[in-house]
Amino acid sequence: MTVQAGVALDALDAAPEVSRRAMTQVRASGKEAVRELRATLSVLREAESTAPAPRLDQLDELVAGVEAGGVRVSLRRDTGDAAVPAVVEATAYRIVQEALTNVVKHSAARHAAVSVTRAAGRLTVEVVDEGPPVPPPAAPPADRGFGLIGMRERAAAVGGGVTYGPVPGGGFRVHAVLPTEGATP
Repeated sequence: MTVQAGVALDALDAAPEVSRRAMTQVRASGKEAVRELRATLSVLREAESTAPAPRLDQLDELVAGVEAGGVRVSLRRDTGDAAVPAVVEATAYRIVQEALTNVVKHSAARHAAVSVTRAAGRLTVEVVDEGPPVPPPAAPPADRGFGLIGMRERAAAVGGGVTYGPVPGGGFRVHAVLPTEGATP
């Protein structure tokens, strides 16, 4: 697709018919790629668990599992009385889960703080560890994950966003803001 798009761009002014043919090929290739991706996703979805989506009231169990691995976690949860849409709850849970997994795998921190709060039509999720990072291996592992990218994609899927990065003085912070108003229940 990128080769054909390059041909189209190069030929746009001098040979519009070549450009048109190249763009027709780009469109056909794009449609085929989307079809293949949908087929792949349907296969992956069939293999998924039929268990209910995780909920914020399950964060205590998640934290207990992380603490059993040697990282102390303080959890602050203030979501109010109104129900949070299920898709937002699942997204928030998965972001906390991935962030805590990253603390265990990529940090020498012995403590992490998790905060999940709701105010003004949004759910704010924050996970902060005290660092320092674990030195990377000499060669990158073959199974490098997509944790930070996955968090960003999950948040975007519900209309929210995630920022992350080192904390001055040491540690790492993941901060997500997810809308609770107008989200699909």
